[in-house]
Amino acid sequence: MKVVDYKEYAETKQKFMEAHDYDFHIETSPMDEHGRYHKEYIFEDGSIFYEVMSPVVEPITTEVHKCVVTVNVKFFRTEFWSSDNAESGFYYEKF
Repeated sequence: MKVVDYKEYAETKQKFMEAHDYDFHIETSPMDEHGRYHKEYIFEDGSIFYEVMSPVVEPITTEVHKCVVTVNVKFFRTEFWSSDNAESGFYYEKF
């Protein structure tokens, strides 16, 4: 699992689009009952850039005032990969 910041996510997507001449159309799924949806950028040369977006909740343990507590933190996660590189990358935003 490769976690990236927004800059690296945007650069990866941009380089893919440049490599395939920006000649694409987008297909977007409806949002499911969990708030998840996906997009495919489908290029005329048969290449595809994939994105799956969803809210995720992760428990985080921290210490506050000498008390150890676990709280749930909600993120909006974008998983992305492409027909050129099947390794998923993950970009997280505060939700």
